[in-house]
Amino acid sequence: MDALTAEQLVDMLKLIPHPEGGFFNETARSKTTVTTDRNHTDSNIRSAGTTILFLLTPQAPNAKFCKNMSEIMHVWCGGGAQIHTFIRPDGTVTEHVLGPGVDQGQHPQVLCPPGAWKTSRLLEEDKYSLITEVVHPGWELCDFEMGRTDKLVKLFPQHRVLIEKYTHKEDVTF
Repeated sequence: MDALTAEQLVDMLKLIPHPEGGFFNETARSKTTVTTDRNHTDSNIRSAGTTILFLLTPQAPNAKFCKNMSEIMHVWCGGGAQIHTFIRPDGTVTEHVLGPGVDQGQHPQVLCPPGAWKTSRLLEEDKYSLITEVVHPGWELCDFEMGRTDKLVKLFPQHRVLIEKYTHKEDVTF
């Protein structure tokens, strides 16, 4: 896969620009459903799981902070590594390198806990990185929130520099 360019992957995998940054395509949505305790919408029924392909490129090297109510398993697929940064609800920040270099401390998969704010960026800005995200229960727009600079700085003022670098200044919609 490394012989392919990022542009070829976008075309071959039918990826589209993601509001977070990078490119994506939902590739699977389970027909099995689960009942959740999420009563913030008309229905608390969710698909048991969804998957997307997500690509960061030298032209789109990072994803902005966002939050999902579901756990998200990130699985490295090809290209270079990504750095994933999570801000947990208590303000704790953790970073994980998702990539092929297990002998260099990289991980082939990383789990983002539910309710954590997450961002990702290329480890090497001249390489693309392709991952799969598995969301369980499945992804629904009503369970998702894009980070906005002023809101996150108010919640986590101790992380102002990080937040200002990886958030949108205004609301962004899907």
